[in-house]
Amino acid sequence: MVPAATRRLLIGWLGLALASLVVAGFFAMLAAFARTPLVHRLFDAAQFQLALTSHVTFAFTVWFVTFAGALWVYAAWRANYPLNAGASWVGLGLAATGSAAMAVPAFTASGQPYLNDYMPIIDHPAFWAGLVLVGTGVSVQAAAYLWAALRAGLGGAKATGSTEGLAMGVGALAALCAMLAFALALARLDPAVPYGYSLRALVWGGGHILQFLHVAGMVSVWAVSLAVAVVTAFPARRVVRVLLWALVPCILAAALVYLVWRPEELLQNRLITLLTFGGLGVAGAPLLFMGLAAVATARRPLPWGSPLFSGPVVSFAMFTVGGAMGLIGFTQDTRVPAHYHGMVGAVTLAYMGLTPLLLELCGRRPASARWARWQPYLYGIGLLGIMVGMHWAGGHGAPRKTFGFSWANAQALIGMNLMGVGSVLAIAGGLVFVLNMGLPLLRRREGAP
Repeated sequence: MVPAATRRLLIGWLGLALASLVVAGFFAMLAAFARTPLVHRLFDAAQFQLALTSHVTFAFTVWFVTFAGALWVYAAWRANYPLNAGASWVGLGLAATGSAAMAVPAFTASGQPYLNDYMPIIDHPAFWAGLVLVGTGVSVQAAAYLWAALRAGLGGAKATGSTEGLAMGVGALAALCAMLAFALALARLDPAVPYGYSLRALVWGGGHILQFLHVAGMVSVWAVSLAVAVVTAFPARRVVRVLLWALVPCILAAALVYLVWRPEELLQNRLITLLTFGGLGVAGAPLLFMGLAAVATARRPLPWGSPLFSGPVVSFAMFTVGGAMGLIGFTQDTRVPAHYHGMVGAVTLAYMGLTPLLLELCGRRPASARWARWQPYLYGIGLLGIMVGMHWAGGHGAPRKTFGFSWANAQALIGMNLMGVGSVLAIAGGLVFVLNMGLPLLRRREGAP
C-alpha cells in the first residue's frame, strides 16, 4: 500500500509536470505553425521567438525537472528510503510558485527572449524570479532524496539492488551540481561582456549538467517499466550500476571547472560539452542496447497495448534515431533541433509511459484505457515527422531559430511542411496524454472520504 503522504506528493509533482506540458504544448503549436510555410504569414518574428522560448522552457526544463520530482518520491517509496515529507512539500511549493511566475511573460507577450542553447531565457522579472524558485524547489527535493538514500546506505546492497534507486540518486546529484554551476557562473561572469553573451555563458554549464538528470530519469523509467510490463530486467545489472556510477565524476567535473575557468572561457573551450556528451555517450549507448536486449529476451507475447511497454520501446526508437541524427551531417541548421527533439522525445515518451502506473499508485486510472494504448504511438509518429522534416530541411539550408523563408528552396519547403504535419500529430498526442492523465488528478481518489 502507498502511504497517503506519498500519494499526495506524487499527485502534486505529477500535476505540476502535466501543467507544464499544457503550457509547452500551446507554445509548441505557435512556434511550429510559425515555421510551417503554408501558415507562417499569420505570425511575426517577435511572436515566433517568444513562442519558441516559452515552448523550450516548459517542455525541456520545467516538465523534465518537475517529473523528476515525482520520480524521486516514487523511487524513495519503492526503495523504502526515509524521505523527509516536509522538505518535499517545501520543494513542491517553491517549484509550483516558480512555474506560475515563469508563465507570466509567456502569456502576456512581454520581456525579451534570448534563445540560448539548453536553457532559453525571457528577460523579465517574473521569469527570473520563477526560474530561481523552480531551481530551488527541485534542488530541495533532490537533496531530500539524496539524503534519504545516503541514510539508507547508498552504495550498499539495499541501494544498489535497485537500478531506479541508484539512477535517481545520480540524477539528484546532477540537479544539485547544475545549481552549483549556475551559481558559480553567475559569481564569475565578466561584467564587461555584452548582456546576451553573458546569458549564454550563465546557463551553458548548468544546462549541460541537467542532461545527466534527464538521462538518469529515463534509465530509471526504462527499468521500472520493463520490470512491471514484461517482468524482465536489464541484463548484467552490475554493469548497469558501473555505468551509472561512471557518470558521477563527469557530473562533478562539469560543475567544478567553474572554479578554474570563467564562464565565457568555458563557452569557448567546449570542455563542458566534452565532459557531458563524453560521459553520457559512454554510458548511454550501452544502457540503450541493454534495454533492447531485455525486450528481446522477454516472454512473448509482448504487451504492445500497454503504455508501460510501448512508452519505453518508442523511447528506445527516438533515442536511437535522434542519436544517429547527431552524427549525420550535424551542422548549425535545423538538423540540430532534429537531433535534440529525438533525445528530448525519448525522455518524454519514457515519462509518458510510466505515468499510468504513477496514477494508479495515487488511486486513480487514466480517463480512457483506449487513449492510453495508442497515445505513445501517435506522439512518437508525430515526433518522427518533426525530426525527419527538420533534418531534411537542414540538409537543404534551413537555418535554426529563424523566422521566414527567404532562404528556402523547394526541398527545404517540403521538409518544413513535413515538420508542420508532424507537429500537428505530436501536439495531438500530447493533448491526449495531458487530458487522459490530468483529468483523473482533478477528481478525488476512489474510496477517499
